[in-house]
Amino acid sequence: MKSGVSIITPLYNGINTLYETYESILNQDYDLWEWILFDDGSKDNTQKLAREISGKHPDKIFFYEHEGNKNFGTAFTRNRAVEKSKYEILSFIDQDDVWYNDRLSHQLKIFSLHSDCAMIWGPSLYWYKDREFKQPVGYKAKGLESGMYLPPEFIKIFLSNFWGTPLPSATLIKKKNFNSVNGYEESIKGSEDIVLWLKIADKFPVYYEDKILVKYRKHSASTLRTANESGEMNEWNIVFYRWVLEFLKDSKAGNELTDDIEFKLYNCLKKISSGNNYFISRKILYDKLCEFPEIKDKYRKDFLLDIILPYKLSSKISAKLRFDFFK
Repeated sequence: MKSGVSIITPLYNGINTLYETYESILNQDYDLWEWILFDDGSKDNTQKLAREISGKHPDKIFFYEHEGNKNFGTAFTRNRAVEKSKYEILSFIDQDDVWYNDRLSHQLKIFSLHSDCAMIWGPSLYWYKDREFKQPVGYKAKGLESGMYLPPEFIKIFLSNFWGTPLPSATLIKKKNFNSVNGYEESIKGSEDIVLWLKIADKFPVYYEDKILVKYRKHSASTLRTANESGEMNEWNIVFYRWVLEFLKDSKAGNELTDDIEFKLYNCLKKISSGNNYFISRKILYDKLCEFPEIKDKYRKDFLLDIILPYKLSSKISAKLRFDFFK
C-alpha cells in the first residue's frame, strides 16, 4: 500500500457546487493525493464537469461512473470508489463541501503521532447562505475534548447525538481498517456514515481533534433534506435503527443503549403513519409494529395512548411519564 491520501467523492447532480470543492482540494498544502470522482447516475452536467476536471489532472484526478448511468446510492458508490484507490489513507469529501487548505496536512500529522488510531475526525462548520456555526458534537451535544477515544467510548457518544457524528468530509480513515469492517453498509441510506463510524469505533481507537477544517454546506437540494421533506427518510431510518439494534447485540458497548434506539424506532413508525387520518394512521402503526414483535410488546402502553389520543398529545404525555420515572 502506497503512502498518501485517496480522496473519495460520490457525485449526484452536483454541477452547482463541485467546482468550488475542486478548488479547495487543489489549494491543499499537502500534495501526495489522488481524487476519485465516481458518478452515481447524475441527470445534470456533473459528469461533463467531472471529466473536464479529471482531464486537467490525468495523473491525480480520476473519473468513474456506473454502467448505464445507474443510481446505486452513496454507500455503494463510495465502496466502488475505494476499490479504485491506491493510497493507504482514505479521505472523503462530498461534492458540495469545502476544505480549509491545511485539512489534510493537519490530520496527517496526528496520524504520525498516534499510529495506533484508525480514524481521525473533527467538527465541521455548518455553512448556510445567511449564517454559519460550529457543529455540535459530544454526548448529547455537550462538547468533546481533543484526544484518543478507545473502543467503545464513541458508540454511546455517536448514538446520543446523530447530528454530532463525524461528517465524511472531516475524517481520515486508514484503508486497512475501513476494509476490515467491510466498508460502508450498502443496505443503509441516509445514515450510512454513522454506521461506518460505529463499526470503526467499536473495534479501533479513534482520535478527535477540536479544530474546524471543513465547511459543510447546508442547502435545500441536499439528499437528506429532500428525503426528509418527502418522508422517505423515515423509511430509511427504520432500516438504520434495525441495523443498530443488531449491532448492539454484539458490540463492546453492550445493550445499555438499546432502550433509546428502540424508542426512536417506535417514534419513527409513528411518523410514517402520521400523514393519514385518525383510523388509517393507527392501522398503519399497528401493522408496522407487527413487523417488530419486541417493540410492539415493549411499547404497548405507548400504543394504547396513541390509539386514544392525537399523536402530539400522546407523545407529550409519554415523554412526561418517562421523565418523571427516570428523574
